[in-house]
Amino acid sequence: MPKTHAFATRLPTDLTLALDETCRRLGLRKNFVVEAALKEKLEDLLDADDLKESARNASGFHAWDGVKKSLKGGK
Repeated sequence: MPKTHAFATRLPTDLTLALDETCRRLGLRKNFVVEAALKEKLEDLLDADDLKESARNASGFHAWDGVKKSLKGGK
């Protein structure tokens, strides 16, 4: 069984009411919904950061013919 750690935060009332209603309506546990949403958001943030890093390191557009030539050793 994975270890767990208690995590507390303050959320806007409308968000907690929406969470309560959604969990009640769908028969889900709040813990499951919050954990899944947090994992997804963290993944999105890391993906966005990776994309920014890739854009900073990009060397621009290269024509396919030039790429092929460089892969063949300039022949």
